[in-house]
Amino acid sequence: MKVELIIPTLDNDGSDNSAIIERNIAQMCKLYGGATVTDAKGYWINDEGRLFEDAVKVLVSATTDKDSAMAELEKLAQDILDATDQEAVFLSVGGEAKIIE
Repeated sequence: MKVELIIPTLDNDGSDNSAIIERNIAQMCKLYGGATVTDAKGYWINDEGRLFEDAVKVLVSATTDKDSAMAELEKLAQDILDATDQEAVFLSVGGEAKIIE
């Protein structure tokens, strides 16, 4: 099943997230044997109703163990939150989406 993690290319303060993205690509390769990365745009609306647009990297891989993958991606998402100024990180495992805040 498909596992997916989305990371903005720039942090909310404008700093470059390249090192964090590369670290998570490497981690997904270790966990799942490989990863495909695509450029995309992400959109979200904050509590005040303002629309934001972010350039993002979408990291995709595959696994057969949904429960384990969800726990692994939740940990990666929390590590991303700890290392960045992001408000939330999106992940998906087997079509089940989760936003880690």
